[in-house]
Amino acid sequence: MSRLYKALPHLAFAALAASMFSPSPAAVENPWVLFAAAAAIEAALVVKRKSKSAHDIALGVFVFLFLWEYLSTRTGWTNTLLVPIPERVFAVFYTDWRKILAGLGSSLALLGAAFGLALSLAVALGMAAGWFERARNAVLPLAKVISPVPPIVYTPYVVALFPTFRSASIFIIFNSIFWPTLITMIINVSTVDRRVMDSARTLNTKSLAMFLHILFPYCLPRLITGMNITLSTSFMVLTAAELIGATSGLGWFVRYYSDFADYTRVAAGIIMIALTVTLLNNLLLALEKRLIKWQ
Repeated sequence: MSRLYKALPHLAFAALAASMFSPSPAAVENPWVLFAAAAAIEAALVVKRKSKSAHDIALGVFVFLFLWEYLSTRTGWTNTLLVPIPERVFAVFYTDWRKILAGLGSSLALLGAAFGLALSLAVALGMAAGWFERARNAVLPLAKVISPVPPIVYTPYVVALFPTFRSASIFIIFNSIFWPTLITMIINVSTVDRRVMDSARTLNTKSLAMFLHILFPYCLPRLITGMNITLSTSFMVLTAAELIGATSGLGWFVRYYSDFADYTRVAAGIIMIALTVTLLNNLLLALEKRLIKWQ
């Protein structure tokens, strides 16, 4: 990397800080939360100074924040009601941190319950259906019909049908995870080299051991790779459900304040959702590296 390229993210950070703390027509009460977030990114960039992707990401974030801050505080080109000043948006994480953490906990509890249930059932049924041809011929076409239907489509009906919002949300998220994972497992198991399975049988390997020690490790890399997409989709479905009938959660946080046209908190909620999905995906990548050491 050239010296100029290495310096660009640091220059963008300096420009953002200068813009934040210099006098402007718009009064900003608390710029320190945004500055702390930008400083944390700058510190992470210093730690990963040899990473090209880290430089690209930091540069993009700093340029975006600078343009957002500059246009909303100095030009008058934007309506600060609809496009809130970034310092005020990030200050919400300080003033409303209890509500945000409570919403995060509520969303993750629903997601964890549905994700665990759907994943365990899809893996077990997918391995069985993938191995037995008759079951595969019956289950796979049905799954391919149901899977393309977005769970968001029947969210209003399910929320009205189920006795509690929690049970309705778990059902909706379950469907967004179960059917794609089931299809993935059936296809993966059905493509296992039969010579490997025949060799296992010659060693008198029992059926349970064959499923646990041969089929499951074979399917695990593709399963975890697909979980990144599935997790993002399921969180989107969860947020959509919370927008309709929840009394807590990150989706509820966004909907509640949008009803009052408080778009500063709406923007903060959207940022929190994006950060949560990013963190969960990174945790999955770390889990993949830890579990799948043979790749």
